[in-house]
This record gives sequence, C-alpha cells and structure tokens, in this order.
Amino acid sequence: MRAWFLATPLSEPLAADGHAVVELLRSDRPRSEKAAQAHAFIYGVGEHALAYHLREPLERLGVGRVTRQALGVALDLALRGLRTPLRRVLDGMDEEQLRGVADEIEVRLYPDPHG
Repeated sequence: MRAWFLATPLSEPLAADGHAVVELLRSDRPRSEKAAQAHAFIYGVGEHALAYHLREPLERLGVGRVTRQALGVALDLALRGLRTPLRRVLDGMDEEQLRGVADEIEVRLYPDPHG
C-alpha cells in the first residue's frame, strides 16, 4: 500500500539547519548543545509548518482578518505550550536517543519529489 504524506516545503536556510542539526546530533559535541540545537530546529519547523498549512492558506482563501488573527493567537498559544515540554524531553535524552532524533529528522528531510 502506498503511503501519502502532507509535506512542508522548507526554505534553503531551514533545510540547511536541519542537515546541520543531524550532523551535530551525531557528533561528540556536548549533549546540552545538541539538545538546544535540536529544540531550536524542531520548534522552528513547527512554526513554519503551521504557517504553511494553516495561516497562509486562510489568507489566500480570503478568510477574514479577525478570524485569521483568532486562529493565529490559538496557534501561538499551542506553540508556546510545546516549547518547555519539548525542551525538557530533549534535555533528558541520552546520546543514543539524540542519535535517534537525528535519524527521525533525517527521514523527514528529503528533496522535493516533484521538482
């Protein structure tokens, strides 16, 4: 059975950050540095994905400004709610788990199959 994906195109700088984080997570750098960089990338991708899949289409579809602003507030609250727990999870990971995070990021970073 073929799997279907809802993909989020990344800017060149964000994709480069992802590849750099994968490399960092597999390095011998301090665990705290790895966790911090993984957190920054994952959080940034989350912000980007919500904008790409929700905020931007609503504007293109002509949804009213007040409705878009209300959704924006809800999305911002959700992201802020994830910030600390995500950081705690990553900070609590050992080296093997952080290499697993590298694997998970790497699986999700792939070139545009349509381009």
